[in-house]
Amino acid sequence: MAGQVRAAVKVGIEQTQIRRFDRPVLGENDGLLRVESSGVGGSDPEMYRRENTAPCIMGHEVVGTIEAIGAAAAKRWGVRAGDRVALQEYLPCWHCEWCRQGDFRLCMETDFFNVKDRFNLLRYGTCNAGIPPHLWGGYAEHMYLAPNSVIHKIPADMDARHATMAVPLGNGVQWAVLDGGASIGKTVLVFGPGQQGLGCTLAAKAAGALMVIIVGMTRDRARLDLSLELGADLAVDAQQEDLSKVVMAVTGGRGVDVVVDTTGDPDGSIAAQAVALSAKGAWLSLNGLGASVAINDIKKRYLTVRAPRGHSYRAVQTALDIFAVVHWPID
Repeated sequence: MAGQVRAAVKVGIEQTQIRRFDRPVLGENDGLLRVESSGVGGSDPEMYRRENTAPCIMGHEVVGTIEAIGAAAAKRWGVRAGDRVALQEYLPCWHCEWCRQGDFRLCMETDFFNVKDRFNLLRYGTCNAGIPPHLWGGYAEHMYLAPNSVIHKIPADMDARHATMAVPLGNGVQWAVLDGGASIGKTVLVFGPGQQGLGCTLAAKAAGALMVIIVGMTRDRARLDLSLELGADLAVDAQQEDLSKVVMAVTGGRGVDVVVDTTGDPDGSIAAQAVALSAKGAWLSLNGLGASVAINDIKKRYLTVRAPRGHSYRAVQTALDIFAVVHWPID
């Protein structure tokens, strides 16, 4: 395994250099991935602008071919050299109650909310490249496969660019379906037509949702139009249309069954809209409630509220299964 690996390293705010790192010396429990494709996630621009997060090899939506692997790792993961895989960004403990359920996002070893120094928490695409063996991100020729990696084997003929979208579509599966309850006959409202919102749209329709309404702003026109191609039934420009009138008109005044906010809700206005547009018994995935939402409003409608946060193993695998049977054109 002698030789070096080239990687694009964030060296400062919006600054990148190509650097070389020694190939890792592998043992029985780890491996090396030859990167085929690494996506740009919704959090990556924020990461690229964040202070005190360099040096870092970014890229956490990664697909590649296993180039080398230890015997114990091959047995544990059920893969061998030459297999193609998609990675999750988490590097969990694998023994807590959450890991045993495949919910690595809640493991204390991966939990951003559990540490003060996120940069030195090992996680693919966001951690300190100074930590050996350095190759912790997808914007490189190769990545190190740590013993606690979360790996999904993918078909030999799956397009790598599709497979890199397993994480954002996995978020959609998690937030809209597994956590949000989107299913046959449900009406779903998605705030934000970005990568995550489009993932929620795809997932909700794949789960059988009767209607998906996606909301954006005038600047999002191209994304709103794309959402209609991906299964949305209505794409609403909230700056040009009255969202409340649209929703109540198409639901007969009942409101929606599922709401997912993918915007971050910077001013707290989406939470208030979400509650007001919900049917009784609806499930809401919200990034905040704010002072404008009273607990009594939630109680009156018998709402279930939780925050969208990461993805389980099941969610990402479901996303890959969707890509395996539905062949969307890349361009």
